Amino acid sequence: MSEQRAIARELVRASRGGESVVLASVVRTVGATYRGVGAKMIVRADNTTVGLLSGGCLEGELVERAVRVRERGEPEVVSYDGRSGDELIWGLGLGCNGLVEILLEPRSAASAGALGALLDSALDDAAPSVLATVVRAAGDGAPEIGARVLVRAPVNVSRDGDWGRGAALGAVIADAQSGQVSARRGMNLEYVLSRDIEGSLDAAVTVEVAFELVMPSIDIVICGSGPDVVPVARLATSLGWGVTVVDPRPVAFTPPERFGSARVIECAHSDCLGEVVSPNRRTAAVVMSHNYERDLDYLDGLARSDAAYIGVLGPRARTERLLRDLVARERPFPEGMLDRLFAPIGLDVGGDGAESIALSIVAEISAVMNGRAASHLSGRAESIHEMPALA
Repeated sequence: MSEQRAIARELVRASRGGESVVLASVVRTVGATYRGVGAKMIVRADNTTVGLLSGGCLEGELVERAVRVRERGEPEVVSYDGRSGDELIWGLGLGCNGLVEILLEPRSAASAGALGALLDSALDDAAPSVLATVVRAAGDGAPEIGARVLVRAPVNVSRDGDWGRGAALGAVIADAQSGQVSARRGMNLEYVLSRDIEGSLDAAVTVEVAFELVMPSIDIVICGSGPDVVPVARLATSLGWGVTVVDPRPVAFTPPERFGSARVIECAHSDCLGEVVSPNRRTAAVVMSHNYERDLDYLDGLARSDAAYIGVLGPRARTERLLRDLVARERPFPEGMLDRLFAPIGLDVGGDGAESIALSIVAEISAVMNGRAASHLSGRAESIHEMPALA
């Protein structure tokens, strides 16, 4: 399960159990930091945690602060500045030379469940969305700290918390829809909003909001169930991806436990793939049944789907033959779909054997689905947390 999904489900679990939690969220970063805006950690009542905000240097300190936040019942924003060296005085020994601000907010069982459901819905979407969080607020009618709004393209909006009586919510939604958030790993904006009170515009509401880009979970459809599928499925599930294994045999003959937590479905006739799976823009499909006619049918069905990635196992010459046979069927790849075809599948990471092939496949899918070039980070000039543009 992905960390974001684990956070969402822990919030829902706490709600169902009538438990309160403290939610710690990265709301601003400057310079090099371990995590970007939007990273979250839950501190339970017994001080156990779900999620990670650093490499381990901040978590102990944050748990102690969470105890005080829970006792006071009020949110708190804490800053850690690794640029000055002060963290050595605190005994934290931060590994990154940047500034990070973290919002700690007490969440009752009811409010934890509402936010968990909101995050879950964002992860289930087919396209990225923007989540805006109130970090600081002052003035009559200002939103409460921790209020959130989830903005999906083009106009789907879901709220959580009290946004006050002013114009803050409308301004935040407009900025979330503007596409600015996709620039890096989130951004912060400050709003100064005047309210007309008895003809006077002197009463101002100030609000600071953190924006984060929420990327939906990745789904992977694996066409085939041979021994080399097992490490692909297990590695993908360990990353929190939704994994579906397609097998021509009845499920009773394909024990699902072979593939970890993957879902196994029967597709007795490979030319009916579209009837059993519905790939969308967050779906990666892998064709690796080792049966030529079956792979041809799978590729035919996937070519007319919305899958963002279609990978074919085997040598280039075999895939070229598959494409020629699709043309002979009068079922060529639609225009533009060849840009989504990756064959031979995988990145050139070296190694040999099924596990190395699985690593190569999953690494390529991760890079493509996250809009990366799969190059060395040591040669990257931009922030390593830079996100792709909001679709």
